[in-house]
Amino acid sequence: MRGFWYDKAFFLSKLHKNVYLDITGLPPSRLLRYFPELEKISSKVVFGSDWPAIVDIKKNIEAIKALPISQDARLNILGQNAIRLLALK
Repeated sequence: MRGFWYDKAFFLSKLHKNVYLDITGLPPSRLLRYFPELEKISSKVVFGSDWPAIVDIKKNIEAIKALPISQDARLNILGQNAIRLLALK
């Protein structure tokens, strides 16, 4: 049933300028299975730690860095989008 929600979340993030995809709590190794076109919306994807449920945050970050997506997409997902959204830059 989750696949339905992944599809809807992806669609809504593409459709609406102010809707972002939060991947907090999703296993990074499965992101491209859930969102095969993740790179196309990488400027609208936000990574969160899901702490304290996820204790080894570094492991998740490394898994995202290992995804077969561009370096720009990785940088966006792992921080640039959050910086832009929070107007920290």
